Amino acid sequence: MIRLVNIVKSFGEKEVLRGISLNVERNEILSVVGPNGCGKTTTLNIIAGLCQPDEGEIYIDDVLVQGGKGRHRTHVRPARRGIGYVCQDYALFPHMKASENIAYGLEANKVPQNEVKRRVDSLVQFVGLREYDRYYPDQLSGGQKQRVALARALATNPRVLLLDEPLSALDRTTRETLRADLKTILKTLQTTSIYVTHDLAEAYMFSNRIAVMGNGRIQQIGRPEQILENPNSRFVAEFLGLNIYSASIIEESIGVTKIKINGKEILASSIGEEDQKSVLVTLKPEDVVLSEPNDNTPKWCKCTCNRFSGVVSEIVQMKSTAKVTVDIGFLVKSELTLSSLRDLDLKEGKEVCVQFKADSLNICPNTD
Repeated sequence: MIRLVNIVKSFGEKEVLRGISLNVERNEILSVVGPNGCGKTTTLNIIAGLCQPDEGEIYIDDVLVQGGKGRHRTHVRPARRGIGYVCQDYALFPHMKASENIAYGLEANKVPQNEVKRRVDSLVQFVGLREYDRYYPDQLSGGQKQRVALARALATNPRVLLLDEPLSALDRTTRETLRADLKTILKTLQTTSIYVTHDLAEAYMFSNRIAVMGNGRIQQIGRPEQILENPNSRFVAEFLGLNIYSASIIEESIGVTKIKINGKEILASSIGEEDQKSVLVTLKPEDVVLSEPNDNTPKWCKCTCNRFSGVVSEIVQMKSTAKVTVDIGFLVKSELTLSSLRDLDLKEGKEVCVQFKADSLNICPNTD
């Protein structure tokens, strides 16, 4: 449906995109995540035709809309690409009512007025703004403005929907409410969508696949569970907030690999890479269990696990969870519910027991 081939873009001396190649299937929702400045928005602008790449080609429905060679280069205007674009700052016309904003693209395309009214009425109902269609943008809340922006993007029945951090400007309560509604809308539409976000929870919630961008390149792409369970590099693991370590393989046997991290021996699942001596190891914080230091009860039966004593070095409380870092000879991050934090009476400097299963460790080649 959408195909990017070796897209390169620089602004002055700064190279923003360094050979981006990407395929998005029909009706797929692809989330693009990555740190600020990695090129996410530039990629959307190039797909939309708002910005031209220095090199590379873009195809939509197997039709070349950007690129080519020599004098036969193609640049299809944004209005002819069949793309709807939702920006994070809404970009609504302040002098137009909500319904007029939604109708703008239809009227610009000379759609008959009776069809404009039918389409606008349907979209206003669809995004839940029936009572607000006569309001001006400055009379609407942030969530309502975002719904208007979404309806306007959908008005022309786009083949592709681009969303650039559409919920980032909203407060937490509004964002969580609209997030659920937006997921329902996107699933109902079955429109090919690229969703740029810095919020990993949104990416996991919405997406068929996730692309992690960094340093102007796509570092990894796959299903949400693939990315989380098997990050392919230190960059991806660090962006996901995982525990990540450089390790060496000590011994490989059937079903179990013995590795060493910072001088401490750890048990992991067999990796079948006997010639690989230096590896990268990742561990999800939610797979790390903390308990009282004198707790000798294994947390899992009939499986190989690691158990160490350590000292709490940091506690960061959030809305419903806490991230606890424990020093066991190297630092291990664990994620607990606030009730578990209270039950264990955890404080910085307190000794605790740390346990995690051997098969919760992901091992990949160390390319550092």
